[in-house]
Amino acid sequence: MSDFPWMSAAAMAEAIRSRRLGPVEITQAYLDRIDRLNPQFHAYVSVYPDQALQAARVAEAAVARGDSLGPLHGVPLAIKDLFLVTGMMRTCGSKLVREKVSPVDAASVAALREAGAIFLGMANLHEFAFGPTGINPHFGTALNPWDATKVCGGSSSGSGCAVAAGLGAGAMGTDTGGSVRLPAALCGIVGLKPTHLRISQDGIYPLVGEFDTGGPMARCVEDIAVMMAALDPAGGFDHYAPAVSLAKVRIGVPEALFESDVHPEICAAMRGALDAMETLGASVEFVTLDFADNALRAWNTIALGRVYALHGERASAVNSKLSPDVRDRIRAGRHITRDQINEALTVRKTVHVEMTDVMEMYDVLALPTVPLPAVNAADGRGDLDGRRIDGAAVLGRLTRLASFTGQPALSLPWAQTAMRLPIGLQMIGRWNADEQLLELAGALEAAGGWKFLHPEI
Repeated sequence: MSDFPWMSAAAMAEAIRSRRLGPVEITQAYLDRIDRLNPQFHAYVSVYPDQALQAARVAEAAVARGDSLGPLHGVPLAIKDLFLVTGMMRTCGSKLVREKVSPVDAASVAALREAGAIFLGMANLHEFAFGPTGINPHFGTALNPWDATKVCGGSSSGSGCAVAAGLGAGAMGTDTGGSVRLPAALCGIVGLKPTHLRISQDGIYPLVGEFDTGGPMARCVEDIAVMMAALDPAGGFDHYAPAVSLAKVRIGVPEALFESDVHPEICAAMRGALDAMETLGASVEFVTLDFADNALRAWNTIALGRVYALHGERASAVNSKLSPDVRDRIRAGRHITRDQINEALTVRKTVHVEMTDVMEMYDVLALPTVPLPAVNAADGRGDLDGRRIDGAAVLGRLTRLASFTGQPALSLPWAQTAMRLPIGLQMIGRWNADEQLLELAGALEAAGGWKFLHPEI
């Protein structure tokens, strides 16, 4: 059991099916590890050991009876504290939410439960999922397992932390502008933002309906496919296999988003990724996305306007209990009008058409996930070309485009900085070609230099 924290979910499920490991011993081992490490890393807002162990006993009995087992049977997962989970209390990372213990599961949680997953607890997040750093003064900031002075990235910070620290075999996060992909990149794991509305949003606390989606986070691409097979049973993910080569695959590299205001170590790693793609047979060329700046501005208008409508009263209260950064970000949308939102939605339709033309030429767009490595947890700031940068202002700059268009996008761990902080490669696929995106990412994963590295904790 010494290697259990770093087992893939797929390998764990196979070990359970073959009776080499039992759900109870695995769940108890995770709970023991959470008890030891969570006070330091703050991956979980709440943990439910009795509930998890009861589910594990039920799972173990099913194995003993020889029952038909789901693809995640007995595999313990973390769930972002934005989803409804039966028997657990949702906080949304805020002291302002006073929900009762949920009597029901969110649709995606129910799908994972049907596949046999066990839920350990509710993972930490940036308050109301509205921030890219994951800094949370209410429940403690989820700290990066590679360097506990750094953030995990937001908003699904606890989900990223739990997987990277070996406190769960996988996790669910949500992504509105990068909130699955950012912590995946900064924590050295895989995170998928599926095609918008590919999986149900029922039972997930909303932020911006045009962009919100749940998404799986795990240690490898195969595990993402296993989770997606549960979340989207008709999607063909149960037939996942990494591509043998990238011959005839066309990779577009958005030039303005690839190296402009990007940390030099990340640029070097991305050039290495492009070389690997070409070695595998792909054709790689730089492309100009003339609409990218308009898309990012329109994303900002829609997001700020929608979130102010949702939380403006909380942010405007004289004695607001919101995190200061979340309060200020919400209030930034107070002057956005309905006409401005409608204009931004029109831009979205135009960009969709323009991006459709681009994706007729390319199978995948490749670019960094984040422009700089994990920033400091104490103040949310990092260094870029000798400048001190506010992480909240820049971390989501490269992930919002795919959220705006609704395309599937994945962050794949690719390299490390000199300080051993993870670097993520972002791949954006065609609408509803999530399966193909995973197959291509799997080929790169096998060829890359990451090789399932993990922090020594």
